[in-house]
Amino acid sequence: MKVVNHKQQIRLFLTELISFAVIFLSLGTIVYLSFQHEIYRNVDQGLEMKRSQLLLRQFKTKAGHVQHKDSPPPDFRINFLIYNNKGKVINTQMLGDTYDLLTGIKLNRGQKGKIVSLTTADGSKFRSLLVKVPASNGSTMYAGRYVQIIQNIDSEDQAVQSFRNVLILTMLFFWLLSILLSYLLSRWNMRPILKSWQQQQDFVANAAHELRTPLTIIQSKMELLLTKPNDKIINQMEPIALSLSETRRLNQLTRDLLMLARSDSNMMQVIRQPTPMADFLQQVIAPYSEIAASQDKTFTAQIDLTGAQMVDQKQIHQLLVILLDNALKYTQTGDQIGFKAYVRNNRWQVEVVDTGIGIAPENRKAVFERFYREDKSRSRQTGGNGLGLAIAKWIIDSHQGTVKVLGNEPQGSRFVLSFPIEHIKKELH
Repeated sequence: MKVVNHKQQIRLFLTELISFAVIFLSLGTIVYLSFQHEIYRNVDQGLEMKRSQLLLRQFKTKAGHVQHKDSPPPDFRINFLIYNNKGKVINTQMLGDTYDLLTGIKLNRGQKGKIVSLTTADGSKFRSLLVKVPASNGSTMYAGRYVQIIQNIDSEDQAVQSFRNVLILTMLFFWLLSILLSYLLSRWNMRPILKSWQQQQDFVANAAHELRTPLTIIQSKMELLLTKPNDKIINQMEPIALSLSETRRLNQLTRDLLMLARSDSNMMQVIRQPTPMADFLQQVIAPYSEIAASQDKTFTAQIDLTGAQMVDQKQIHQLLVILLDNALKYTQTGDQIGFKAYVRNNRWQVEVVDTGIGIAPENRKAVFERFYREDKSRSRQTGGNGLGLAIAKWIIDSHQGTVKVLGNEPQGSRFVLSFPIEHIKKELH
């Protein structure tokens, strides 16, 4: 089991780690591409503007005057390469020393109208836009020629590279952090899984034990009867009665297990209906006064509820039967059992109190666990199977209620149930 749990934890850890890695990689790629696009967008807009000015043969000076010149506008970062029909640059004198940086750039007519990135032999980077100037253009220098508009982007490229390096370091840091988080989350997420796994293992083991015990008793008694085929029934009343008792116990255990299985799979339906609580509770507890009297115990009841509530009558009836049966089982001759129902803080509450053996404070939270018994040696004597309070807890939860297990000073137990009051609207006739 430890090996299986360890493998599950590793699988969960790797899943979360890969998920974090994919998220960081996707986020980093999107941020990097967005930053790069925004950096180059301004450069590309400048190239497009120069193309428009070139085709219009109009160049604005910094003072805003329109000049119709054969020379390009003054811009220290943008240069023009003008090609003749043979693809040779004809404005080398105009470019001066700058042309030495651009000698590696050749005319590629297939790039006409496209903005592309170029890298020269010395590693300088440029953005380029090739324009075919119509012959009708008013400038004799550009008319009918290919003109390559080039802008140096070394500073932009350096900014992109610096941003990429910072982004990689940041992503690496957070990815390492995600490894730690994935490990912690895998351990944290495995806790309820391990707890559920252990509860399931315990449930199966306990259920098998509870089922095996009555089956073993029934089998042994039946085998005993087979050894005496000619004996009279009256002579074998003890094994027959015990077999019937274990059969009833087995039948009850099966019903309880089936109910819990249905509740776990959400197959149990809560059918609420308007219920006059005072009359309903009085009917439920009525038999227990006689049962307590037959056992020389005192049973008292106090019901201070008015009006009706929306409840599932069968489930609430079963809930109260479980609590009252437990109170009778774990009390002795002369003990007292009390039942109270009242309204407090806009909730209707029920208390079942007894002066029996009580429940130790450290065990009160565990009494609602399946197959839990505080005193396992009394299970056969009392006839319980440890499922009653687990079913009671499910019924309470299905009615959005709460339950507290308290001590009843000086001795005994006190179960306090609390449910929200639901105001029922009267139908208009």
